[in-house]
Amino acid sequence: MPKLIGRALLRREDRPLLTGKGQYAGDLTLPELVHVAVVRSIYPHARLGRVTLDSARQMPGVVGAYVLADLPEISGALGDPVPPGVEGRPRPVLASGKVRYVGEPIAVVVADDPARAVDAAASVEVDYEPLEGVGDVESATRNGAPVLHDDLGTNVAGHVQRGFGDTPGAFSDEAVVVRHTFRFGRVIGGYMEPRATAAAVDADSGRLTVWTSTQWVYGVRDRIASVLGLERDQVRVLAPDVAKGQVYPEEIVLAALARRLHRPVRWVATRTEDTQATGQSHGDTAEAELAGNRADGTLRGLRVRLRHDVGAYGGPGLGQSDNILSHVVSAYRLPALDAESTLVYTSTVPTGFIRGGGREVGNFIIERMMDRLAHELRMDRAELRRRNLIQPSQMPYETGYKRMGTRSVLYDGGDYPRLLATALDAVGYEDARRRQEAGARIGIGVACCVESAGIQQPEPATIRIHPDGQVYAFLGSTPGGQGHRTTFAQVIAHHLDWPVDHVDVIVGDSDSVSASANTAGSRSALEVGNAAAAVARHARGMLLEQAQTALEAHPEDIVLGPSGAGVRGAPGRKVELGELLDTGLETQDTFQSGGAFTGACHAVVLEVDPEIATVHILRYAIAHDCGQAINPLLVKGQLQGGVVHGVGYALMEQVVYLPDGTLTTANLADYALPGRGEPAAMQPQLLEVHAPVLGQNPEGFKGVGETGTIAAPAALVGAIEDALRRLGMDVALTTLPVTPTRLFAALGGASHNG
Repeated sequence: MPKLIGRALLRREDRPLLTGKGQYAGDLTLPELVHVAVVRSIYPHARLGRVTLDSARQMPGVVGAYVLADLPEISGALGDPVPPGVEGRPRPVLASGKVRYVGEPIAVVVADDPARAVDAAASVEVDYEPLEGVGDVESATRNGAPVLHDDLGTNVAGHVQRGFGDTPGAFSDEAVVVRHTFRFGRVIGGYMEPRATAAAVDADSGRLTVWTSTQWVYGVRDRIASVLGLERDQVRVLAPDVAKGQVYPEEIVLAALARRLHRPVRWVATRTEDTQATGQSHGDTAEAELAGNRADGTLRGLRVRLRHDVGAYGGPGLGQSDNILSHVVSAYRLPALDAESTLVYTSTVPTGFIRGGGREVGNFIIERMMDRLAHELRMDRAELRRRNLIQPSQMPYETGYKRMGTRSVLYDGGDYPRLLATALDAVGYEDARRRQEAGARIGIGVACCVESAGIQQPEPATIRIHPDGQVYAFLGSTPGGQGHRTTFAQVIAHHLDWPVDHVDVIVGDSDSVSASANTAGSRSALEVGNAAAAVARHARGMLLEQAQTALEAHPEDIVLGPSGAGVRGAPGRKVELGELLDTGLETQDTFQSGGAFTGACHAVVLEVDPEIATVHILRYAIAHDCGQAINPLLVKGQLQGGVVHGVGYALMEQVVYLPDGTLTTANLADYALPGRGEPAAMQPQLLEVHAPVLGQNPEGFKGVGETGTIAAPAALVGAIEDALRRLGMDVALTTLPVTPTRLFAALGGASHNG
């Protein structure tokens, strides 16, 4: 059987998507289906008075209209894990008493037609007492700022502190110290399909089924069960082809309505609703100081003071500080770190994880500080990095950073100097520098990154082998376009020594396995891939045992396949698979991950046209180490998609909230996503660099889903700044994104920090 791990197979997911047969939650049709519309807050901060539903209830086709008090079966709110010492305020399923962001759900209307539901929702009268809002971390932390959560008395939820080494000594008088203040524009997920949810109850069993655009069917299942007071096995959650990362109020409401009405219900967000009420990311500010030795540029220490925007309620953003702060270490030998994240409530949609998950924020801080230190020392940016990179001989490398305050971050392998050298060579670094000296209006950017991969929770996998030779693998990670049905079929077929077209992978179904973590953190290849490999090896071992008994042969002499088992060199000695298995074989295995770290280096050459404040990317290279690639074709796709996402962060994407919390970019007419133009014209050069894989990782799989995004903003903004400096402009670009307006201001010639 040819080796399947490492082969560039076409995705089996693509044909239905390309032929219009993809499955989306918004397409679901069921008998007697009714439609839900949501009444949302028009204010960023207000006290709620009376909500009048009478006119909506009397409109044609309306089945019902509800506020929270009308749905007593909904008990509790949506709160995520809270770091020690932090005050979490869970997100209500429906607001009561107060609203704290534009788009917060207040009431729902159900009708027999989606247009009628929308019209009825528009007739709902809400009495508001508008209050002053706080639309960003600076407004929320100013003296006298209005407080969103009255019982808290402040908009500061708490602080997360991390550090190691002798920071005061690092910043002694002999150190060269550079400082910057950074601002990160809010970003949205920009999903192809807005959020959608449908729910129905089986009339015979009473079991609830929910179809929703999520990448965590188990999280949705568990939260519905918890809030509605159900057992987990009373709820089944299915995910279609487009996924999102959090558990949302609408998923709870739709589940409650399906049970209450005994009819299938469906809700599909408008694009504006999706922007208003779906998790966003960034919105942070940071002050950083980096100390280095004047003689050789080696790093001495780093200070970071981060103000992290968690939005109006404590969702996933409350736990994001470690993702940000741990990635300021990057690929460098950093002797000392003093970092603090202040978690701030603002009158905006709760924040969470979008591609990069905060790693790109920490990476931007350290990489831009490295550029600043190189400028201060009059040293080449790439050379400064080369001098400070962790060496392969130091692996595994103890960074000193304690994630969650307890678990020390240990890099489990990598060759960062080789990554840097490979990226520089691919982008033509030395030639680009010579062209600059000859007067070319180009800039060069370099950024290294080390990405944490894995959630480190037990990951189960189940295999069923039918007597006809078909293999069904039930896995927990819910895909959102990564190609799980292809890659994990390769892993399983490889370890079973089975044809890959005889392996079906079932994902996106909470009935597949007992529990699984969110599809996030570049974890799937590492954790689900190792679980799939383990269960396949286990299943093969069981088959060999049965074949050994039936054939009275040594396991090494037995040949297994979909047709059955035989003895190598003895054509007459064989047994049919159906006879061997009778009714089939089923087995489960669980993989416990210890996490992994993958490295990359991005290098870019671009041109800035000062006449029209435009950036043209000329060359882009990523040298990356994702361990053993399962499917190189899909790895390239992940990296290409990731770097385009990073271009969006760097050059165009920003949700704009006014200081009072008013949202001004509620649709794609106002919010720019990378599409045509520069991102589409990019052809990044992708180069694999393999270093020994250490640690608890039998298959050698690492993460790749976010590596293309993490270092892209720092590399691109560094290159723009480099180009402007070559034009004689003393600028420091420290705000994301560098929009044409900001670039135009920087081209004015004055030092520009905004």
